[in-house]
Amino acid sequence: MSRWGMHPPLTSIDRPFQVVRLSSSGFRIASSFLGLFLSVEQVYSQNVLANLPRLPSGFYEAAATRIGEEQRPNLGELDASLNLSVRYDSNVTQGSDAGIRPKQSDTLIQSTLNVDYRLGSGNWQIGARANVSRLEYLQSDDFNATNYSVGFYGGYDSKKLVASFSSSFSSNAGVNRLAGNFIEQESFSNRFSASYRFSSKTSLLFSLAQRSVESNTEGFADTASNTVSLAGIWRATPLLNVGPGVRYGVRTGFDDSDFTILGPILRANYILSKKVKLQSSIGLDFSESSFGDDQSLFSYSVSLDYTASRLWGFDLSMIQDSRATLITGGGFDQISSLRLGFWRKIRRARLSLGIAYEDRNPTDSNTANLGFRDSSFLQYNAGVSIPLRDNQANLAFTLGWNDFDGSNEDFSWDGFQSGVSLAWSF
Repeated sequence: MSRWGMHPPLTSIDRPFQVVRLSSSGFRIASSFLGLFLSVEQVYSQNVLANLPRLPSGFYEAAATRIGEEQRPNLGELDASLNLSVRYDSNVTQGSDAGIRPKQSDTLIQSTLNVDYRLGSGNWQIGARANVSRLEYLQSDDFNATNYSVGFYGGYDSKKLVASFSSSFSSNAGVNRLAGNFIEQESFSNRFSASYRFSSKTSLLFSLAQRSVESNTEGFADTASNTVSLAGIWRATPLLNVGPGVRYGVRTGFDDSDFTILGPILRANYILSKKVKLQSSIGLDFSESSFGDDQSLFSYSVSLDYTASRLWGFDLSMIQDSRATLITGGGFDQISSLRLGFWRKIRRARLSLGIAYEDRNPTDSNTANLGFRDSSFLQYNAGVSIPLRDNQANLAFTLGWNDFDGSNEDFSWDGFQSGVSLAWSF
């Protein structure tokens, strides 16, 4: 049997430090940036960069962004949780009977230990997060692995300066829908955002993000992405901040080919206490690539969190940006991603519904797997969680449906997932 079908668990979300596979090989640190937005009024003590939209990794991510109650550690205290889950996947290979690889089902049993620690007082805070996970497949035992991830984050807030950072290392393995194959990766990323207040009405915002990916599977390229942005922010109303700016970025792909972007941006942020939080950035990128003609590309990043009451709410995440393809041969793609999650408390239980849509379009005429790169992905998720033992434990049931549509039908596939998990916090 070929090495296909390894995924993170059904209940995983798009977190900044994902479950990853243990690897002893070295990794190459390279720069990558993605435009960020951090309000001058943003609370420094939270890991705010973790909530900003990210381009999809291609590995499994649940569309429902909240399954179970979110728990935060107290300052100076260690927060840990243990999760045991069982998930059935009708198509772990992401294949089809009429496609280039057969469809195959399997069941995954996974145990994960998560640890989070935050320390700080006054106007600063730092934190660290890590997890260790063991994956056991009932049939595809060559996919069994011990996984880990580590990361750090922090923030500082004074009368003039507000800053936040995050840094993480990961090593991941699995069937990746952006690669169309089973791949092993190592990645290193950094994010930083700082806002300097000139007055009660004006401030200057600087942000950067760095990410490099090293592929450990033959036939797939190392990639990197670098973007830096600078914007002037004006406090239009007590709740709304807006301002123009500029961003510059370089994406690096196969054979060190580059894709350069430069263009104006407009940032907007709206925060109404804990009920509504909006962070957004819209821009026009003028691009230059070694694989095609210069062109203009629209980019955006939107994060909306709406909590109507203690009983229900929803969150929306949207992003569109460019990225180097993982496939050897080169090329750069424009990827759009939308994720919408709804939650509702029903007595003690919590219902979560989610939908995600991704669209990928090649920005050049490079013939490397154009039939696969020109594709879309649709995902539905539903989950119910029930707190146990005075909220110290949580039982969750999840369902999911994935549909990948390539311009070449040989690459199209769909699949169903169902799972159950039990988590303890201590």
